[in-house]
Amino acid sequence: MRRKITDTASFCFFSLMKNLFTFISAVFLSATQIFAGEGLVKIAAGCIRATPSHSSELVSQAVMGTPLRLLDNDSGWWLVETPEGYQGYMISTSVQPLDSMSMHRWRESPRIMFTDIYTGRILSTDSPGTPISDIHAGSVLEVTGYSPDDSIDVKMPDGRRGRLSSGSTTPLGSMGTQEPDTDAVITMARALMGTSYLWGGTTPAAMDCSGLAKICYLNQGIILQRDASQQAVTGKILGTDYNEYRKGDLVFFKSAATGNIVHVGIYDHDGLYVHSSGRVKVNSLDPESPLYIPSNILASACRITGNIGTPGITPITCSRAYFNIKPPVSLTAIVEELRSTTPHPTYYTRLTPGTGASAPYKPSTLEIVLDCVFSLLTE
Repeated sequence: MRRKITDTASFCFFSLMKNLFTFISAVFLSATQIFAGEGLVKIAAGCIRATPSHSSELVSQAVMGTPLRLLDNDSGWWLVETPEGYQGYMISTSVQPLDSMSMHRWRESPRIMFTDIYTGRILSTDSPGTPISDIHAGSVLEVTGYSPDDSIDVKMPDGRRGRLSSGSTTPLGSMGTQEPDTDAVITMARALMGTSYLWGGTTPAAMDCSGLAKICYLNQGIILQRDASQQAVTGKILGTDYNEYRKGDLVFFKSAATGNIVHVGIYDHDGLYVHSSGRVKVNSLDPESPLYIPSNILASACRITGNIGTPGITPITCSRAYFNIKPPVSLTAIVEELRSTTPHPTYYTRLTPGTGASAPYKPSTLEIVLDCVFSLLTE
């Protein structure tokens, strides 16, 4: 049984030491982040590739204002990690690197998400009516003011100022704070009917199958995993009886040859689902329906609603990539941290001396344990 400290002088001493240690740790960790490796996508859609080359496979995209971890730089290409943990290479001209102070301020600033289904335009504040960028659903911009004509003045990641219609935006802090509206998810998916399929695409201009699911839920403030195979192991896992499915469930299809998950759609009703295959369209799980596709072999489904906050289904307001959220300092969390053998999403990166390259940095066991000891002593 642990002895509590009751002596006033001892308590004050340990409180002082804990505060001093916390201050030193904050300064130390902030210093490592200054070199570190965070930034924002500064164009409408940054392309993420498998290797640092324009000819490499497009594996994903990230829209304007998406926060990134910058893990390394290879000849003008950043190795980036998106908020859901997806990694790939993005050309440096698409990224606005920021130091830790700037990222902290960005995470605290009033921001909006562009939630219009269709591609919009950011207009110049200096030359009214002149577009300065296109913008896609899911993009995040800082708010700098409001205009009498029902528009919002915004600051882009590269510092440019522009203006958007307030009707096409939603305050970021209000998103993902309640269960997603599955009617709105399906409405958005159906509004994209006919949009071209693009391998690696994650914007309403063109997207792949998992990109469609990701877009529609991000517009509700929910961050899903990037690939269909990753999405298939999140939420409440369902079998192949589509009579049990609900609107907004994700339905997964497998390869006849390997059994691997290769495709995903969004369930609507009565066996119908919306998916991106060649183009965004509606098909059916009912073998008797003319909309049935025999080659789409149903493997499973998952339910997003009712499972917000579980692994792989993150409300944007609970994402440390978008908001300054202090990690827990409970003993249980520290023990789990010490036992962990996999990279943690809140690790830092810092320059490796003599190389100019950045590398993941994890606070030492001693730093973690000392903070734990001070926390326990002053309980």
